[in-house]
Amino acid sequence: MTGIKLQGERLSVATALAEISRRGPVPSTGKGDMAVGKTLLDLLGVQQTTTRKPTFQGIVLTARRNSVRPENNRVNLFAMVPEWRLSACKSSEEIVALYGYDRDGGRKLYVSVRSRRPNAQGLYLEVDRANGLLRERYISDGGDRPKEVAVWQVAALQARLLQRHPASAWITANVVHRDGEEYFHYRFVQFTDQPRTEHLPDLLDLGTITMDHLIFSEGGRTVEKGPLFKIRPDNVRSLFPESSRYDLMAL
Repeated sequence: MTGIKLQGERLSVATALAEISRRGPVPSTGKGDMAVGKTLLDLLGVQQTTTRKPTFQGIVLTARRNSVRPENNRVNLFAMVPEWRLSACKSSEEIVALYGYDRDGGRKLYVSVRSRRPNAQGLYLEVDRANGLLRERYISDGGDRPKEVAVWQVAALQARLLQRHPASAWITANVVHRDGEEYFHYRFVQFTDQPRTEHLPDLLDLGTITMDHLIFSEGGRTVEKGPLFKIRPDNVRSLFPESSRYDLMAL
C-alpha cells in the first residue's frame, strides 16, 4: 500500500477489503436491499446483530450498491423508534393500521418519509426547532389540517448517530448479474470520523436525511424493521468531516 495514507485500524480494514476486492465479483449470500452488507460481513467473518451496527477492527461498516438511481443509493445511518409517550400513535401497529396499505396478505407500510414533501401515503417530516423535536405528520389529499403521527427528540437522534458512527468505513460495490443471480465487486472505501451532529436538524429539514418505515402486520403480529434514518452517499460529507475515497483495486 505504498503512498496510501492509512494507519492503524483503517489500514487493517483497507487491507482486508482490498483482499476481497481482488477476488472480483462474489456471489450474494442474501436477498434484497441488505444483501450487499450481509455478503460483505460474511466474507469478513463478522457476525450480524440487531442491536448495533456491524464493526470490523473497531470501525463501523456500511456497504451499498453503486447505483445511478439516487433512491437506490441511500445508506442507513441508524434505526430509532419514536418517543411513543410523546407521539399521537403509540405503536408501529397503530401507524400501519392508520396509514398503511393491504398487500402480501397483511397490512404494510414500506415507505420513505422526508420533510417538505408528503409521500404517496400523505406522510412527511417536520423539524420543530422551538421544542427540539422531529415530527412525523400526515396530511390528506384534500389538504385538511395535518395530523400528528410520531415524534422523536432531536437530541436523542443526535446521540444515536454519534453512538452508531464513532468511526466508519463506507464501502461501495459494483453489481453484476449472472444467470439471475446477483454478484458484488467491492471496489471503493471512504473512511470518516465522528459525525457533526449539530448539522442533523438542518439535514432533516432539507430532506437530505430521510426516514424509512418498514412495517408489516399479519395475524395480530406486527414487525417494524425501522424506522431507518438514511442519507445519500454524495451527501455524507455534509454530516461527516471530509475524507478520502480509496479504490480497493489500487491498494
